[in-house]
Amino acid sequence: MKKYIYILFSLLLCSACSEEDLGESLIDTSTPILTETDQWIRSNYTTPYNIEVKYRWDNSELDNTKVLTPPKEEMVRPFLDNMKKIWIEPYTRQGGEDFVKTHIPKLMVLVGSHNMNSDGSIILGQAEGGRKVTIFDLNYISFDFEGLDEYERKKQLEVIVRTFATMHHEFGHILHQTTAYPVEFKKITPNYIRNWMNYTDSEARKMGFISSYSMLNPDEDFVETLSNFLTMSNEDWNSLIDKITIYDENYDEDIAASAVAKANIREKEKMIADYMLAAWKINIYELQTDITEAINELYQ
Repeated sequence: MKKYIYILFSLLLCSACSEEDLGESLIDTSTPILTETDQWIRSNYTTPYNIEVKYRWDNSELDNTKVLTPPKEEMVRPFLDNMKKIWIEPYTRQGGEDFVKTHIPKLMVLVGSHNMNSDGSIILGQAEGGRKVTIFDLNYISFDFEGLDEYERKKQLEVIVRTFATMHHEFGHILHQTTAYPVEFKKITPNYIRNWMNYTDSEARKMGFISSYSMLNPDEDFVETLSNFLTMSNEDWNSLIDKITIYDENYDEDIAASAVAKANIREKEKMIADYMLAAWKINIYELQTDITEAINELYQ
């Protein structure tokens, strides 16, 4: 008897529901209109690499405690086009399509403004669990060199290279989070510090680090060394290290201390090169040459 009462009650309930006017759905089910930028992204990123690129404002993807702004749409395509040339395509040629499609982050979030910390430092990019990369500062990048003198061209290129070094930095995190680098790397310069922002890059190199940010912890040291190496020509990289000079209290060069600082960075370079070759079958010297050629083409 209870079973029949339950069925009858259910039928009455469903009948009441069917007669109730719930109003229009609040969910937008219309097909979004794709702009030229959207269509270009679909053809160059989504279809070949299965990457979603978000450049419109989306609170769910960003830190709501920060004051951030979306990129200007006219800045998006030039950035993504050159990112392919300076980051994705060199890795594809050196590591293969399967390597890139497997490890490249599936979501890229582009932000136009700076991302400032309370201590005055600036976050250039963030990687989250190998799935998502967020890049800031897009509104401050220009790929138009027309009419600029050599000094202006150099300063503009520095901004571009710094941004793409961020992409190599974040991708380096994805790689070492997938396959760990040797623990011996952490022992080369174990004196990591939290207040890295109180040091200049020049001071950091005298302590055996390639940049001040690389002093924070071994993971940042690893990816900072990798990204700086890849976004410099081999000639510039060697010159940077060879010029490291430490002076004693009499302002004379401390040759032994200078040699130690240089040797520490060189040891990190070798360990990263060995790791990339063993773990990913990528020769970083060939990759560096490939990226250098792509950067040089920006002038042409």
